[in-house]
Amino acid sequence: MMKLTDEERGWVQAQLAIVDRFVGDYSSTGTVSDALAEVDHAWAAWLHAGGEKTAGYDADTIMNAVAVALGQSVVDALDGFTWVTVFQDGETDLGVTGLPAVDALFLPAEIVALEYAARNPTFLVQTRDHYVASINDGHH
Repeated sequence: MMKLTDEERGWVQAQLAIVDRFVGDYSSTGTVSDALAEVDHAWAAWLHAGGEKTAGYDADTIMNAVAVALGQSVVDALDGFTWVTVFQDGETDLGVTGLPAVDALFLPAEIVALEYAARNPTFLVQTRDHYVASINDGHH
């Protein structure tokens, strides 16, 4: 695992900007105290609409952006957690870790890909809350 480069940090910020537009296009709930709940609403509406191309973005772009929103929500919720680059099986992915204090690794893109394949309409808030609780309870 390595800390993010400036280029990777810029990519994360770009994904969060895409999520903002995605939520603007698909979520009609107005303001919710939990930004990730807005993304959940947008995801459900997007899947209901076919889960394909939207506003010029293909499904992979949406999944990447939603994964970053999920990962960022974990970073925001847990002290000491940060984005890292993870190398596994010859591929590079972005993950969230609590190292060195907490030996835990969270790979949001894998979760989003599985939920997309299952066409699960809402999972983001539940996934974040479950993960945060498991870390806070010392089960990781």
